[in-house]
Amino acid sequence: MVRPQGTYTFWRWPAGAAGSSSLAWDLSILLDPGPTTYFWAHSWRFEGGDVGYFGLQAHDRRDDGSVGKLAVFSVWSAVGCEDNPGCHGGVEGTPFWTCRLAYEWRTGGAYRLRLARTRPGWWNASVTDQATATETTVGSIRVPASWGGLDLAARGSSMWVEFYAANAPGGVAACNLVPHTRVRFGAPAADGGMVAAAGHANRLGEGECTNSRVADDGDGVIHEMGIPSSRV
Repeated sequence: MVRPQGTYTFWRWPAGAAGSSSLAWDLSILLDPGPTTYFWAHSWRFEGGDVGYFGLQAHDRRDDGSVGKLAVFSVWSAVGCEDNPGCHGGVEGTPFWTCRLAYEWRTGGAYRLRLARTRPGWWNASVTDQATATETTVGSIRVPASWGGLDLAARGSSMWVEFYAANAPGGVAACNLVPHTRVRFGAPAADGGMVAAAGHANRLGEGECTNSRVADDGDGVIHEMGIPSSRV
């Protein structure tokens, strides 16, 4: 089995982002990898608590029992959820709560993903299709109110792409079997767009496969995995 290199962009934030109550960024899937297990996500930490992440996935099981494209919002060590009848708790080393909503994103479409605190301890995740201005609530997750806001100034945030089938039993047999995908993340902003990130750094994760790439693209970044050997 081989390990594809995941792609990462680490965002640095100014002091004004300490304890932020919202985080938003744009995401466009430029190349659809088909019905396979890709996750295009942004993760952060809470000031007094654990990790959360939010993003779009290519193909997996959704809260309603169906399988297909979806939006996923999860927080580790959370204590409950609402605004999505299928959201649920689980354990992957640490207990978590997750919302996995069927969401038929379009290749090339521009989407605004937003995380916002709606009341003490409650965080809502939504996706807005920027072509239609249609906002869809993915779900709300409750954390201890003592966690405070987002710990962006101290610990930053990270955008990443994961082909998580490679981590399953049997994995992936060869680098040329990693499905090809390319996405663009826009620069994130906190507190309703009032606080911009201060900078970023791109890198590749560990792995034997060399067919991944991450690079700046204007004010955003392009993440690509499974690049055909003729283009590497």
